[in-house]
Amino acid sequence: MLGQRYYVYLFYINALVNVTAFIPQILYKNRFNGSLFSLALSTLIGTFLIFLFQAQIKKFPGQNITQIMDRIFPKWFQKTFLFFNFTLQIFAGTLFLISNTQIVSHFLTPNSIIVFYTFLLLIVFSIMNQTNSILFMLEIIVLLATPFYLFIMLRFFTDHLVMIDFIKQSWTYLMHFPKMNSIASGLFVFTGFTNFFIYGEHILPIGKKQLLIALGIICFVLFSSYFVPIGYFGLNGVGKESYVWVTTVDSMHFDYFFLERMLTIFILVQIGITLMYIILSYHSSLQYLQLMAKNVGGRSKWVGIFVVVISALITQHFTDEFKLLILFNCFFISRIILDLFLMLILVFASKRQM
Repeated sequence: MLGQRYYVYLFYINALVNVTAFIPQILYKNRFNGSLFSLALSTLIGTFLIFLFQAQIKKFPGQNITQIMDRIFPKWFQKTFLFFNFTLQIFAGTLFLISNTQIVSHFLTPNSIIVFYTFLLLIVFSIMNQTNSILFMLEIIVLLATPFYLFIMLRFFTDHLVMIDFIKQSWTYLMHFPKMNSIASGLFVFTGFTNFFIYGEHILPIGKKQLLIALGIICFVLFSSYFVPIGYFGLNGVGKESYVWVTTVDSMHFDYFFLERMLTIFILVQIGITLMYIILSYHSSLQYLQLMAKNVGGRSKWVGIFVVVISALITQHFTDEFKLLILFNCFFISRIILDLFLMLILVFASKRQM
């Protein structure tokens, strides 16, 4: 069994990937209409869901989702629920893959097709690894990326170009009624607990200390991703950028570092974080498929890989930047609905067990 820190890593990467997931762009579209209230509300709801999940899952030590549902729900219900999780994980991985490809084609190289196929090939080989190996990959990526993100935040807090008045102005819109898509996008960073059913069997049960650390990291990353660009561009400026965080990092000057600008490094680090998230999502989808089709044996893995590849190819062919933003909105709402449904299942199962 791996250490409890891996739970923190799962939450951490779920929070960091929000820049690639268009979450800042979605929030900035409603920046005058309740985005800040949405962040506060999503933080309260997300924290409640995480603690509720933790309280319920303790009642089923060492059990995965199928073992929890086995004694209570019929087989057709179990398979339907697993199928929705399988589909949503593939949907998530595909959206992030396309988003990653678009960022690379915008800022590093115009050969988007070559980049897309390279990413897809790397991901397919990675998701076939054992779950423990993928968790080791996660730890390496997190340890390599964290110093860079800390350096970015240090520069933000010491940069004379940051306008505190811009940030203060954003607080004046706190009491505007929130929009559903802003709440859903804010809640996405709290949905790392859904990975527990796949990766929890390989990690020691999470303690209260690790849970509080994870929550602190999530809140810091979420609010930083909203306020840092505003500090540079103001409320009017942030709404004009498609990749606002890329522009934000490009605006930072590092006069006492070996590179004056960190844009290329930031993009490469963000690509690594996003690829790791995609690998986790696709690997989870394969595990859900294996739970759903136990009698098929090892063939289910190859069926899952085939579905992953075909889904990625079809979606990439028909999706541009505008459609991708719409699909991300749909994904965030679907993710929250499925997570709430999962909570109902756990609460109902725990009541029946008593």
